[in-house]
Amino acid sequence: MNFLKPVFKSKLRAEGKIIKKGGTIGLLECHIYDEKESLVAHSTSTCMVLKGNSNQKRERNR
Repeated sequence: MNFLKPVFKSKLRAEGKIIKKGGTIGLLECHIYDEKESLVAHSTSTCMVLKGNSNQKRERNR
């Protein structure tokens, strides 16, 4: 998270956006705005989608 200015007391609004989605990897972006619609923070993130049965333990390749 990159903070662009301090916020002490304000209602914040976050907007998330998928920049690029592949088969298992995605690039995401988030902007945080204050009550005056001024950008106060920005972040990017690379995320991985894990496929399979969520009830099974995942094994790492060693």
